[in-house]
Amino acid sequence: MPVVCLNNISKSFGSQKVIDNLCLDIFKGEFLTLLGPSGCGKTTVLRLIAGLETCDSGTILINGRDQSRLPACDRDVNTVFQSYALFPHMNVFNNIAFGLKLKKIPARQIRDRVMETLALVKLEGMDNRPISRLSGGQQQRVAIARAIVNQPLILLLDEPLSALDYKLRKQMRLDLRHLHQKLGITFVFVTHDQEEALTLSDRVVVMHNGSIQQTGSPKEIYETPVNLFVANFVGESNIFDARVTSTMGPDIEIQIQGISKTVQNRRGFKKDQAVKVLLRPEDMTVERTKDQCPKGFLPGQVKEMIYKGTTVDLIIRLDNGQDIFVTEFFNEDDQDIFYDVNERVCVSWIKGWEVTLPYE
Repeated sequence: MPVVCLNNISKSFGSQKVIDNLCLDIFKGEFLTLLGPSGCGKTTVLRLIAGLETCDSGTILINGRDQSRLPACDRDVNTVFQSYALFPHMNVFNNIAFGLKLKKIPARQIRDRVMETLALVKLEGMDNRPISRLSGGQQQRVAIARAIVNQPLILLLDEPLSALDYKLRKQMRLDLRHLHQKLGITFVFVTHDQEEALTLSDRVVVMHNGSIQQTGSPKEIYETPVNLFVANFVGESNIFDARVTSTMGPDIEIQIQGISKTVQNRRGFKKDQAVKVLLRPEDMTVERTKDQCPKGFLPGQVKEMIYKGTTVDLIIRLDNGQDIFVTEFFNEDDQDIFYDVNERVCVSWIKGWEVTLPYE
């Protein structure tokens, strides 16, 4: 049984529908991320689970019980907000202990649980420090500690890393992942950052305009997007217009910019059907040429080369005027990876690396 079950929930603010008939199961102990652009409804879903908003229709089951109208204080859920919402007049210990004191937990148990939680979030020895003397990263750890000290069934995290600098965000991602593994409770994480979602999650839910576009593992979301929105939102994609010229069992032949390519037919495409072919920059292959390109290659020229240490990124303008992005991994022994601006090249990919979608 899912620990959270959202059944056909909808939510509007005035005349604007933010969540539209959404269904989602969240399972015990998983790290699930709601991913999408600003305004897609992901934070509203989080607030509905927390009880900070009520749905207009549908039901919210937590541990098998309908809690759609239950107030936030009666749900076995804790939330870490984007702003942290710490009490500035309290020190670290009292911020973390606040919820336990409201529950009238004995003082000795409170002290033991707070000190244990401080160790979990790597803030040992800071229990008496004022909130004003903490860095942004330390304040974020206090906010997490205040939530997990109550030992909730579900921990909700609403973009908790957005106020941190890039290096600290990367460190906190690892810390959050390790914390989840130690605690074993269900984490529901909201972000618009694709790298965060792919790094942290057991499962990713991609949202757009109040509905779910795709649910799957980070690998599934990145490598097999179900539509153009997911492909464009999660990572870089090169998108080609093509048409099916023939079907051959499990494969189809497509015509793309005047060349023929054989690709896998995972969606039952028919002859003469218009399709979109999606390729990630790291899935493209590049060959130098001074003459005509080999069969199955698209001709073009290098417009820009960006050296990034571990990779070299190329912007290649194909002869039809389309710009595509190619990533090649850098090897110090392979100097052929460096290209001159305006150098003629041929571009292709290995069969099976493409994602072919219906024309939208």
